[in-house]
Amino acid sequence: MEQLTVIERDGANYKLFILEGALNAYTMGEYQETLYKNVLKHNIVLDMSKLIELDASGLGMLMAAFNDSEEAGNKLYFLSMSNEAERTVAGSGFKSVFNIINSVTEVK
Repeated sequence: MEQLTVIERDGANYKLFILEGALNAYTMGEYQETLYKNVLKHNIVLDMSKLIELDASGLGMLMAAFNDSEEAGNKLYFLSMSNEAERTVAGSGFKSVFNIINSVTEVK
């Protein structure tokens, strides 16, 4: 079973989380609480370039965090999605809803 590694960094007006590995029903548990707490306080950038798996459960968690961030007046950004993450997000039909960026300089 794959694991999820999360590296956290602070930016000028955002928190960056680098996601490596698999974001799925088995791995999202510990990270879910961290993400939900942070979207209420900060703009969040998720570097998804190193995700090798993103399943429906992981995407559901990201959608809930996206909604929470919007309600709190913050933004959740997806940065540099891997092919696997891109497929899952595009397949959901919600790709146009998310804030997808190619560089942290696009964070507002």
